[in-house]
Amino acid sequence: MKKIIGIDGCRAGWIVASLEEKEIVFQVISSLEDLNKSNRISLIGIDMPVNLVKKGLRLADQEARSLLKNRASTVFSAPPLPVLNAPSYLNACELSFTLTGKKISKQSWNIFPKIKEVQIAKETFKDKIFFYEIHPELSFMAMNNMKVIQHSKKLQEGKNIRRKLIEVIYPFFDFSKARLFFSKKEVADDDILDAVAVLWSTKRIVDNIAESVPKNSKEHSCHIFF
Repeated sequence: MKKIIGIDGCRAGWIVASLEEKEIVFQVISSLEDLNKSNRISLIGIDMPVNLVKKGLRLADQEARSLLKNRASTVFSAPPLPVLNAPSYLNACELSFTLTGKKISKQSWNIFPKIKEVQIAKETFKDKIFFYEIHPELSFMAMNNMKVIQHSKKLQEGKNIRRKLIEVIYPFFDFSKARLFFSKKEVADDDILDAVAVLWSTKRIVDNIAESVPKNSKEHSCHIFF
C-alpha cells in the first residue's frame, strides 16, 4: 500500500505528517534522504517548488497569487533552474533578472538549499517517491469553500481558523498533543498546521479530486496543487 505524506519546511529541516488509520503522525527529519528508509512507495506533497523552468516565471506562481488576492505575498516566485547554482545572492539576482526580468527576493534566496534538496530527492528516488508541489494557503482556501483566509497564519486568530478547518476534516487531530512533541525553536505552530494541510491536498491528488494551477495540466510542467 502506498504511503501518503505531507511535508512542510521548518527550522529543524522538515516536518512530516502522515495519516495512520485515525491518527495524524508527525516526525521531524533533517534531510529528505530520510524518506528513503521506508520500503513503501510514497506519494509526497511538499510546500516547496518541485518542477522548475529554465527561463522566465512560472505560470503556476502567477495564478496562485491571483487566487490568493491580497494574500498573494505568501507565494514566492520559484527561481529558474540555472539560478539555483548561483554562488551568492547578488549573482542570483543578476542571473534571475537576465532570465525573468526580476530579481530574487531575500525570502526566496533563503530557501534555495531546500529547493535544491527537493530537486536532488525527486531525481534520486524517482522510482520510489513521487513529489507534488502544494501551497498550504491554497489548501486552506479550498478547505474554506474557496474563500481566502485573510488572517495571517503567524497570528493566533489565523492559527485558530486554520486549526478549526483541519478539525472538521480530521476530528481526531489534536494540535495541543502534536505541539508537545517539538520545540518551538525547531517547529513553529504554523509548520504543524501547514504539514496537515499539505497532507490533505496530497490525499485529494490520490483521490483525483485535487485542483491545481495552471488548470490545463497537459500544457504545463509546473503545477501547484490544492
